[in-house]
Amino acid sequence: MPDNICGIPAGKSVLESLLHDGNELKQDTGHFTREEGQFCHMYVDGNEAVVSDGNWHESGYELRDLFQDYEVKGLRYFEAGKFASWHRGVATVIPCPGVSEEGDVLSLEVKDMKWNDESQALLEKLVPSYFDAYKKKLGCQP
Repeated sequence: MPDNICGIPAGKSVLESLLHDGNELKQDTGHFTREEGQFCHMYVDGNEAVVSDGNWHESGYELRDLFQDYEVKGLRYFEAGKFASWHRGVATVIPCPGVSEEGDVLSLEVKDMKWNDESQALLEKLVPSYFDAYKKKLGCQP
């Protein structure tokens, strides 16, 4: 059982709960560059299980802007609005000026593709540690 999502530290016990039973785990790391961010797909026995996706935006982009393009049910903001969660995902927005020509703010989402009633609570346990580790890997200022 991994303690990371494509090389970025994440809680092993949470990942163990999110990654459903199977024989083979594969992580498709895609790319990870400071300029482009990273996407990561984790597969269990060939079935997509957990996805992490980072996308750059222009300065002024906020977490609530992420949900303007699509509707999610059960959206909950927590830790003073720094993070959002819904039945199958968690998200944050990380200010990170000067790192990428694509923008100054990175939106980051982690989704449980085979979600169940426990997914939202489990995904909330990934933050802030996973999002902080992601921010450090990009080289964003604290």
